[in-house]
Amino acid sequence: MVKTIKIFLPLIAKNRLKKGILERFLNKNEYKLHMDYNKNYLEELFDSEVYKKLADAEKDRLTRIYLYKLSDMEKKHSEVWKEIAEKRGLKLEKLKWYHKLKINFYVFFRKLFGLELTTKLLESGEESDIKKYYELSKSPELSEEEREKMRELSVDEAVHEEIISSVKSKDVSDFVYGISDGLVEVLAATSGLSGAFNVPFLVAISGLIIGASGTLSMAIGAYLSTKSEKEINENKRRKIEIQKLVDRKEVSKRLAGILTELGIKENIALDISPQLVDVAEDIIAPKVEESPKKSAGVTALSYITGAIVPVIPYLIGIGGLLGVISSYLVSGIAIFIVGSLIGLLSSVNPTKKGLEMLTLGISAAIGTHLLGLLASYYLHV
Repeated sequence: MVKTIKIFLPLIAKNRLKKGILERFLNKNEYKLHMDYNKNYLEELFDSEVYKKLADAEKDRLTRIYLYKLSDMEKKHSEVWKEIAEKRGLKLEKLKWYHKLKINFYVFFRKLFGLELTTKLLESGEESDIKKYYELSKSPELSEEEREKMRELSVDEAVHEEIISSVKSKDVSDFVYGISDGLVEVLAATSGLSGAFNVPFLVAISGLIIGASGTLSMAIGAYLSTKSEKEINENKRRKIEIQKLVDRKEVSKRLAGILTELGIKENIALDISPQLVDVAEDIIAPKVEESPKKSAGVTALSYITGAIVPVIPYLIGIGGLLGVISSYLVSGIAIFIVGSLIGLLSSVNPTKKGLEMLTLGISAAIGTHLLGLLASYYLHV
C-alpha cells in the first residue's frame, strides 16, 4: 500500500502541482535556449526507450507499471517535438546504433547497481529539462499553442523529477556507503602498516584482519539497529491497535493531523480521517519490512568488498614504495567510483563528489602512512 502511494501520488497530484511546482526548480539565471528540434526529439525518444527496456526487465509488478508510465510520458514528449518539427517541414532522425548501445548500458547498470542509481544517473539533467521547457514556453519561435504545450511539458518534467526522487533502495545505499567505509578505513590502515613494516605479506594479513574486524563490528551494529527499529515500530503499532479499541475518535484526530501536515486542507482531513482508522497503524507507523539479518549481511558484504581492494597489491607480493603506490592507485579509482555513486544517490554532482571523497580518502591514508613511518623510526621496527 505504501509503495503504491509513493509511486502514484505524484501523478494524482499533478494538477495541484501546476501552480507552484515550477518555482521550486527555477532560479533567476536565464536558461540559454537551443532550438534544436531533432536533438530534443531524440532525447525524449531515447529516454522513452530506456524506461521501456528497464520496465521489460523489471520483475516487481508495481515498479514495472511505474517505469512504463515514465516511458509513456517521455514518448508523449517526443511526439510533441515530432508534431512541431513536421509543421515546419523538418525531417527528424531515428535513434542510431550508439543510442541503442547506451540503452543497453543502462539496463546493465541497473543489474549491477539497482534501479535507484540507474534512474538517478539517467535523470541527472532533469532539472535542466524543466528550465528548458519553461523558457521554451516563452519563445517567440513557437506559436501560442506550442508554447502552451511547452508549459505542459515543463510541468510533466517537474512531476517526473518528483517520481524519480521517490525511488529509494535502502539496500543499494547501504551497500555503497559500506564499500566506502571499508575502502577508506583499510586503505588508511594498510598505508600506515606499510610505513612501519616492509613485508607485503604482513601488511596484507594485518589489513585483512582489520577488515574482518570492521566487517563484524559493522554487521553487528546494522543487525542491532534494524532489530531495535523493528521492535520500537511493532510496539508503536500495538499501542495504536489498543487505542483504536479504546478511543477511535482520538486516533481519528491523530490521522487528521498527519494528513494536514501532508498538505491536505484541515476540513478535508477531518472528513476522511474517520474512514482511515481501521488502517491507522499502517499510516502512523508503517511496518519495517527490512530484515535485521539481511541488513547485517548487506553491511558485512559491502564493507569487506571495500576492505579487500587496498590489500590486493600486498596480497600479490608488491611491497615497499611500489606497493604503497599500487594500493593508492587501485583504491583511489575505487573511491572515486563509489564517491560518484554516492553523488548520484544524494543528487550531488557525481564527479565533484567522487573527487571530494578521493581527496579525503587519500589524505587520511597519507596521514596514517606518516604515522607508520614515525612508529617505524622511533620503535626501530
